[in-house]
Amino acid sequence: MTPLALLLDFDGVVADTENHHVAAWQRTLAALGWMVPDAIASRAAEADDRDFLRGLFAEAGIEDADLDGWIARKQALTRELLRHSPRVYPGVHQLVERLRGRAKLGVVSGTWRENVEAVLESAGLADAFDVIVAKEDVKAPKPDPEGYATAVRLLGVKPKRAAALEDSPAGVAAAREAGLTCLAVGHRREFGPWVGDTIYFTGLEPVSMILRHLGWEDSTGAEGR
Repeated sequence: MTPLALLLDFDGVVADTENHHVAAWQRTLAALGWMVPDAIASRAAEADDRDFLRGLFAEAGIEDADLDGWIARKQALTRELLRHSPRVYPGVHQLVERLRGRAKLGVVSGTWRENVEAVLESAGLADAFDVIVAKEDVKAPKPDPEGYATAVRLLGVKPKRAAALEDSPAGVAAAREAGLTCLAVGHRREFGPWVGDTIYFTGLEPVSMILRHLGWEDSTGAEGR
């Protein structure tokens, strides 16, 4: 059956945000007099902000630090960087246009809603998605399936009639545990054991390949049923 909805992870599928998070952490921590190299700051691209910062403070022997305050400073910087320099991956706009009116679209992300909205607004995609499930909307992050379960419920679609595009082992696990069809999109992650038996694409282009695999188009380019 052709899916009724497509849900996309944000960081790594819709937008290339790794450098934004790295830069925001480096600028934030510079206020402490710390010059954090890229190799360490890049850990934040796939880690929860609180876990990342707690780990840095623990390594430095700092106790009772104002985690919330430093995270808020970093998040404000991240939001501004994303708003002024959104980096949407090739194929995102085309994928959205090809599915507009044919399927419900959503974002299921482990980042804050304001980060997602900043990029979508700057990229002219603010009205393209029917639902956004972000960090503050769930109790547990991926690989917990809560985010995807929440999204399909809000869309009024059964999990088996929805598909997901993910770029991480945690994301793939979350989508599949929630009962969705899932495709792995590499972008910044090469094919490897993390994919499992999930179909892997190096990126979103050509969009026709994604649509064809999920049943929205046949081999001639005609709409699937």
